[in-house]
Amino acid sequence: MNINIFLFEFKHFIRSKAKVFSFILFVIICVLSIYNGVKTSDKQFETILDVKKNESVEHTKIYDWLENISSNEDSLKIFSRSRKRVNTQEPFWVIIYTPNYVVKDPSPMLPFGIGQSQQFGFYKKINRWSSTYDTDTVEEISNYERLINGDIDFSFMIIYLLPLLMIILTFNINGLEKDLNFHKLITAQNKKINLWIFNRLLFYVALLLISVDVIIFCTGFFTGAFETDLNNVLNLMLLSNIYILFFSILFYFVIKNSQSIRSIAFKMISIWLLFCVIIPGCVHQYVSFQYPVNYMTDFLDVNRKKTYDIFKLDNPDLYNKILEIHPEISLNKDLQEINLENQKIRRSVYSIINKMNIDAANEIERQNEDKNRLIRFTYTFNPVSYVQNMWNSCTSTDYDSYKKFRIKIKESIQSRNELLVLEIWKEQKVDKETFQEYLKVLN
Repeated sequence: MNINIFLFEFKHFIRSKAKVFSFILFVIICVLSIYNGVKTSDKQFETILDVKKNESVEHTKIYDWLENISSNEDSLKIFSRSRKRVNTQEPFWVIIYTPNYVVKDPSPMLPFGIGQSQQFGFYKKINRWSSTYDTDTVEEISNYERLINGDIDFSFMIIYLLPLLMIILTFNINGLEKDLNFHKLITAQNKKINLWIFNRLLFYVALLLISVDVIIFCTGFFTGAFETDLNNVLNLMLLSNIYILFFSILFYFVIKNSQSIRSIAFKMISIWLLFCVIIPGCVHQYVSFQYPVNYMTDFLDVNRKKTYDIFKLDNPDLYNKILEIHPEISLNKDLQEINLENQKIRRSVYSIINKMNIDAANEIERQNEDKNRLIRFTYTFNPVSYVQNMWNSCTSTDYDSYKKFRIKIKESIQSRNELLVLEIWKEQKVDKETFQEYLKVLN
């Protein structure tokens, strides 16, 4: 590396108002995107704290009520918000009115990439009719639509806009000299012309590498990500550096083998369009053709037609279905006794519907896995999508992160429903000790 070439390129850079303005604007927007990510993370933390606080208040209230019950009449007045008198010493009503939430704690890396975190739910209130694909957990919007709303995240800046900045900074290297016809003089002064091109390009590569690394380092330091998630911070720095070097290598060969500024600029823009727009777009269209958009018709069918069909069944048939799911309730009752247990059976029907919802959701997850497997297969010629998915993985805003969240929701629903059904059939009153055992299961 020739330091004189570096100094020459530095002087050329600071004298070019367009380059300086573009670079400063890029850095400012990166900082603003980080700030937007920090605000999003803080807002989610505050919301989760409020949710947990309200949940704790409700639990304490129910515990105090149970502790102060002195008669059945007292217990009938507790849940006044239901607008009807219910016996809150019955397990059914205690569990129904006991709130529990499943939350997805925002990653310390969230400021580096918002991903879909503003559109997907990050907490879910669980009740006996809940499912993993309720509308409050599956809403989605793309990064491009977020630009219309004025929001932009750091990952978008690095993956899609940084290559454009690199084009602005480097498109006239070796092209300006050829356009002005004094490249032969440069060749005479620098016998190793390829090294001269490399050193000039290296200045801008170093400028971008240092700038991005400093932004990531400072953000990780001030947000505490270095203390809690150091590996992902380092992985993000490594990923961004490799991504910058990838485009740098491509642009080096473009600069080396082109004959004018127009030629260099056209080829660079073509490379950006190819890797950032055309290939990802073609892959998306192909995957959509192979795996059409899932409108969750099976899931909707469960929530509509099949649910109504379940409610039409007689008690013996309902009891047999409930027994398949919860064999622990088997009491060897004859049909007459089963018919007498109408209230218990009707209160347990939701467990049948929940089981159908889980089966439908599992099928949706299987289709999504097949789709993701096909997308991963394209990474060999679709590096931008690979980088984007790896970036989202580091910030816990990718598909797998939200899949884990859905699994937590499913497990919570199953635990709650199993507890409710078993306690309904035990026929025992609830006291404060029993309620504490309930909370262990629900939480």
